[in-house]
Amino acid sequence: MQPHSALNKLLNHIKTIGGRVMGSAYSRTALCTRIHALIYNQGLPSIFLTLNPADIHSPVALYFAGVKLDLDKIQIEQLMTTYKRAEIIASHPVATAKFVHLLISNILDTMIVGGVLGPIKAYFGTVENQGRGSLHLHILIWLDHDMKPSDMKEKIQNANFREKLKAYLEDIIKEDLDEFKDKHVFESFDESRVQATPPRLSRDNVYDTPLPNRHSEKAVHNESISAMNTSQNESKVIPACLPTPNPSSPNFASRFRADIVQLVETSNIHKHSDTCYKYWNANRGDKKSCRMRMPRKLVPSSIIDPDTFFFLLCS
Repeated sequence: MQPHSALNKLLNHIKTIGGRVMGSAYSRTALCTRIHALIYNQGLPSIFLTLNPADIHSPVALYFAGVKLDLDKIQIEQLMTTYKRAEIIASHPVATAKFVHLLISNILDTMIVGGVLGPIKAYFGTVENQGRGSLHLHILIWLDHDMKPSDMKEKIQNANFREKLKAYLEDIIKEDLDEFKDKHVFESFDESRVQATPPRLSRDNVYDTPLPNRHSEKAVHNESISAMNTSQNESKVIPACLPTPNPSSPNFASRFRADIVQLVETSNIHKHSDTCYKYWNANRGDKKSCRMRMPRKLVPSSIIDPDTFFFLLCS
């Protein structure tokens, strides 16, 4: 019994020390303990959220990695190819971690604590890395209310409460672009209206190409080819690489909506890949299906079933 006692003591010491080593199995166990303590203190969390920064498309990450960039005046050629950006990011893990920390901290300060989801009383997040090493955050959020599951079960029987709950969920979760697409969002890129745009990349250039002067039709015609080449080059740039719209610029609301539409249509519409089937095993006779459960049936209006508490948002 003595050898086993000594071994158990050693393992306990390793567990105690390992709990303070970030990324270790023991540290994850320690985090679970802290989450359980928070649940005991605050109740069940209200929202589970994943923040996954696009590090290989971020000029800020490239800047931290030592690439010489003027973040206010980004040039097309400075952004390089996606492969080259990925190579730089992979070679500078500290710079990438610094970028993720900066972005996540600002999101937490301005959006989570700032009240986009409504008043909150606590949050708890943990960072993990994907297979290629990029970092992302999983976060639990406690909204500032004292409603227990039993209270929710009772209140959801009330039709007025269900409508308010649907309105809240539809406000913070978007599964379609209908609200962002309107006739004021996009400016036409028709050849007859194109004017030469500066080579500096900005969302203002992409979404608000100015109309030509009526008295300079010849100049516009002569410059149309080079202008179209410029706009075509810009259209090839991944939208995540572009600066965010300036809140002080004219028509910011329309430009912001256009920004959302292009980001979603380029980067946030599901396309099947090996990741969808990474748990699929043909040798076990598994049915090959997307683990993201895509494609999904479109729903014209949100549904909350008071009997099963099944939530289904419109899409």
